[in-house]
Amino acid sequence: MLFALPPTSEADAPLVRRLILAVVALGALRVAALVFNRTDLYFDEAQYWTWSQALDWGYYSKPPLVALLIRATTDVFGSAEWAVRLSSPILHTLTALVLWRLGARLYGDRVGAWSALAFATLPAVSLSATLVSTDVPLLLAWAAGLLFAVRLIDRPAYGPALGLAAAVAVGVNAKYPMLLLPGLLFLFLLATPAARGRLAAPPVWVGLAGGVVGLVPNAVWNAQNDFVTLMHTRDNAKWSGSLFNPDEALAFFAAQAGVFGPILFGVLLIAALGRWRTDRPLADRLLIATSVPIILIFTAQALISRANANWAATAYPGATVLAVALLIYGRQRLLKASTALHGAVALVLLVAPAFAPEIRLPTGARPFERVLGWRAFAEAVRQAAVETGSRTVVLDRRSDVAAVLYYLRDSDLAIAVERDPTRPPLDHYEMTRPFDVDRPSPGLLVTAPNRSVVLPGTRPLGPARALPVGRGVIRGERMEATPLAW
Repeated sequence: MLFALPPTSEADAPLVRRLILAVVALGALRVAALVFNRTDLYFDEAQYWTWSQALDWGYYSKPPLVALLIRATTDVFGSAEWAVRLSSPILHTLTALVLWRLGARLYGDRVGAWSALAFATLPAVSLSATLVSTDVPLLLAWAAGLLFAVRLIDRPAYGPALGLAAAVAVGVNAKYPMLLLPGLLFLFLLATPAARGRLAAPPVWVGLAGGVVGLVPNAVWNAQNDFVTLMHTRDNAKWSGSLFNPDEALAFFAAQAGVFGPILFGVLLIAALGRWRTDRPLADRLLIATSVPIILIFTAQALISRANANWAATAYPGATVLAVALLIYGRQRLLKASTALHGAVALVLLVAPAFAPEIRLPTGARPFERVLGWRAFAEAVRQAAVETGSRTVVLDRRSDVAAVLYYLRDSDLAIAVERDPTRPPLDHYEMTRPFDVDRPSPGLLVTAPNRSVVLPGTRPLGPARALPVGRGVIRGERMEATPLAW
């Protein structure tokens, strides 16, 4: 076995039980907190909900797994915001438990249990447990893939090989970066003399390559839809204009300290520089090889153009185990300080969403602004449609369409989006809900003031009227509604 089994200690058993119980209890509290959460669905969340109403093998910007998860929870519990988001705290808890087993396998039970708690309280995890996103199932698949990879590298056999392949197959249907895992594992094996011989074992290749089959249905869907997801991914990278943006790279790199926590991120950097090691160097190398390159890849992407802070999320399951292993023996003060800091953040994000509409910072800013106002905006649109006798609402932005579709889901209004027919669609709704004159007339065009919108075949029935509620995210932006006929 390449990863020698760590010693076990009965003395650690009570601590391990307490830590795992804390992880499960935190997950249960997060589920309960969702019921009292008073934030609206962010428009990405609302878009994922609309996907869940028409299950398919792919969507404009993402593979299908998030839609399937939302469909599963809302079919059972209804379509309230908490039910849409329900999978997130559950899957995060499962990811923490997988990391418990990964840490225990590589470094011992104590490291495993602390790793579970550390991951469950990461700042990014505490935030994303209040939302529904594609990163959540991706992280679970990544953690499971790492665990199966350790078993496969230890003893090449078809059981763990199929487990790794299955984890990749599922994860790639959450987000395409899941494909980085088998690539990084291959490079680790190639660059590690003690493990290089594993590349001669057929089960290893089944594990590394088998997960690609999970991409086949989505690839077929993309081929049938002009490869829109790949085109969106390419456009999202924004490899045009200036290709040297050190400010973006620095901002992305600094943001990782917020995602992972400043202490753990500092420990990861020290380990990457070879300054700190555990007594299990092969395990250290594996976790560095499957985490640090991801941060470097997306820092380079930010240097070229831009990168969102969460794009490197898959670095942190393995990095959590490594950082805990480095701190657990001899540096426990840092581990306890990190846990206390992250625990405080987790507590705030457990309670604060229940008071989101009232919370103001000393500067007057609203920290939950991005997830407030969408329900009120949709209700203002509905009221304007009733007053004008409109049967169709036409909007010009993905965010507004998503919010109106979700919050007016019980309405008889038809919802459409402006679409320039001379160019390819720019989002899911332009692809699936473009306006045409076959929609029920009369209608209501909802847009920002003074924005020129061309809807061939339509004519205004009266002047534009200001909506009493602005759209979410940009709180100062007012909206107006123009009655139309065609």
